[in-house]
Amino acid sequence: MEKVSPNRVGERIRAVRGKQTQTEFAEVLGVKKQNYISRYERGRIPSPDLLVRIAEIGRVTTDWLLTGMRGGARGTALAKTKTIKKLKPGRKKKVLGAKK
Repeated sequence: MEKVSPNRVGERIRAVRGKQTQTEFAEVLGVKKQNYISRYERGRIPSPDLLVRIAEIGRVTTDWLLTGMRGGARGTALAKTKTIKKLKPGRKKKVLGAKK
């Protein structure tokens, strides 16, 4: 069994959130305060019910959120995030659709 790293869980939650603001993501999840999302992204583990909602919205598994292990069909949000981070700034802007 893989060890759960709260900081890594936060990274994966951030990847699922994508371009949404923390406030927008909180609304989608039905979380009352944006600062809860901030806490989760900084390493606080959400409740099991909220983990399930995050997984459903991100089309990933709860196993992936907790451990990073691929299990069944899972999204590739973290893989995309890592790939985008490796791009040169000009190319990154094109991929992300940033305005000049």
